[in-house]
Amino acid sequence: MPVDLDALIVRPMSDGGMGSLAIVPFDSSRRFGSSPAECHFYDLDGIPVSAALNLDQDGKPFEIDVWRVDFEPTVGWPSHTELLAGPPNNSFKPTPLRGAA
Repeated sequence: MPVDLDALIVRPMSDGGMGSLAIVPFDSSRRFGSSPAECHFYDLDGIPVSAALNLDQDGKPFEIDVWRVDFEPTVGWPSHTELLAGPPNNSFKPTPLRGAA
C-alpha cells in the first residue's frame, strides 16, 4: 500500500520516552491488526531497542512502536546503517557502545 510520507502526521505516544509514534487518523475505533516490519538497534549505552511498524485492523499504518528492552527512555537514535533487521536477540544484554572501538 503506497503511503505519502510527506503527508504523514504522527504524534508521540505516552511510552516513557522510548519514542513510539501514533499515525493519523487518531481514531479510538482503530485497533492493532498486524506488525509486518521490525528492526532493532543498540542505543548509545548499548541497550537493545526494537522498532516495529504496526498496521490497524484494515491494514493501514497505525503506529511505530519503539521498545527499549529495559523500559528506559531511548538515549539516541541510530543512523540508517546501524539498523538491524528483525527483533533484538533474546539475550537482552547490552552490546559494546555505538561508535566505540
